[in-house]
This record gives sequence, structure tokens and C-alpha cells, in this order.
Amino acid sequence: MLVISARITVNPKDTASYIAGAQKILAPTHAEEGCIDYSIAVDIANPNMICIFEQWASEDALMTHLSLPHIAEFLALAASLDVTDMQVMKYEVSSCGPLQLDI
Repeated sequence: MLVISARITVNPKDTASYIAGAQKILAPTHAEEGCIDYSIAVDIANPNMICIFEQWASEDALMTHLSLPHIAEFLALAASLDVTDMQVMKYEVSSCGPLQLDI
């Protein structure tokens, strides 16, 4: 399994446009083969920081995702906006399970 973690900071003038574009890719991405999880959120401490969390069954599923028209359209939109910082990390996960917390 692959996990992608991204933190993207957008100029305040472009944040609404970025979020609107991101909303359009959620449903088609969730329907993709190999997509385990795909979520996009605004950081509660910084409303101009977008956090993306993805889980993919395989590298092939991720590469297919990145080649699809809805993602190409979104990436073109993102490239036209003022993204001031972007950190994207890919993790290869060999196992996972629940974390038990005593709350």
C-alpha cells in the first residue's frame, strides 16, 4: 500500500479556487480502482493550507490516477494559482492496523 501526504499552501487570493477545483476531483478519484482513501481538508490553524491524504493499493493505481483527465485538469488549475509552498511525501506501507487509544 502507498500513502501520499501533501501539504499545499496557497496565496489567500487563490485558496477558494484551489478548494473548488479539489472538490471536483473527490468523487471520480474515490471511484478509481485501487483508491483506498482520498481526502482533502483545510488546516484549521492555517486556512490557506490544504492537506491531502491518499491511500493507494499499488504504485500502478497511483500512476493511473495521476494520468487521468480529471487529475490533469486539476493539476493545470493548481499550476495557474499562486501556490506558495508544497510538500508531498510518498510512503510505502508494509502493514497497518488500528491504534488503540485510552480516551
